Amino acid sequence: MVPGDQRAPCSASAWRTFLIANEWNEIQTHRKVNPLLQLFAVMLLLEVAGLKNLASRDLNVNLHPGPNAYRASWSPVLRFGIAASVWLAVGIVQVVLSVSLYERFVEDKIHQFVDLCSLSNVSVFILTHRCYGFYIHGRSVHGHADVGMETMHLYLRKEEENLCPLRGLEPNSDVQTFEVLLTERMRALYDRVTQSFTETPRGLRAQSDLHEQRLKGYYTLNRFLVSFFEHRHQEMDYVVKDKFFLEQVMDMEFQGPTDTSVLYNDDGALFSRTLFYRHELLLLLFETLVFSAVDLGAQDFVLATIVTFVVQTLLRMLRDALGRRNLAEKTLVEKQFLI
Repeated sequence: MVPGDQRAPCSASAWRTFLIANEWNEIQTHRKVNPLLQLFAVMLLLEVAGLKNLASRDLNVNLHPGPNAYRASWSPVLRFGIAASVWLAVGIVQVVLSVSLYERFVEDKIHQFVDLCSLSNVSVFILTHRCYGFYIHGRSVHGHADVGMETMHLYLRKEEENLCPLRGLEPNSDVQTFEVLLTERMRALYDRVTQSFTETPRGLRAQSDLHEQRLKGYYTLNRFLVSFFEHRHQEMDYVVKDKFFLEQVMDMEFQGPTDTSVLYNDDGALFSRTLFYRHELLLLLFETLVFSAVDLGAQDFVLATIVTFVVQTLLRMLRDALGRRNLAEKTLVEKQFLI
């Protein structure tokens, strides 16, 4: 988290960083699919609508056979096909409705997070690999964010009436999210700056001074990142450009290592790749396999639903715990403030 008005250690309110950290913590496990609705709809179709009877070896299928009707044995292949098809169909319908209707007319938490960064005057820098990551430009076009409600509404009206600059990183641009490709030199300097976050000194005195050391490292890192994005380091500068069409289609960069870092314009909020949100298909396939595997072993869709719910809950709790710990380590926001 990089306060946009970082000029001195006391210039930025910690509450704005806490706000952005909490919002990021909240959207870490946000999905396009509602897990409980998914389980309910699948059970409704399989058990109540009777689609499970399509897995019978008998060609004369009856979705609602009577108590005295002849019932042929289940076909494992058909049972797996019916269970997986229903699960994926319900999930895909949820994704389509979420993207086309809910996010468009009700709430889009991913883009709301970017807007909140601008209002809070806090930028977010994320590294998923050594020299690859994402940047959310949250610097306020008004210069300050610690203002009253009346002033904030005045700021918003100015933006609506185009009486202030655009929110983008570059002049006359409204692009706030970027894919970042760093040079090895930039990464090496970044590692030196962040050593105080990862190294733990020995000794009682060192332990007592650990918090102060980490705090100094935090401000040093903020100043370093602010100066980098403001083009203050000519030897470690960067360029902003669009990806080629083929690069976008293949989701890769054709450019090799250079002496200049690159920020690729990103209109699709690709930083959500670090969240559950961008891995919906992978999660759907995983849950489909869990649901189908349990059903094939127990021949019971109800038990499969319960086990899948438990696995979903544990996976969400694990992602939340690991994400919370990582967030606390990287932003100095204590875990008790992440609610």
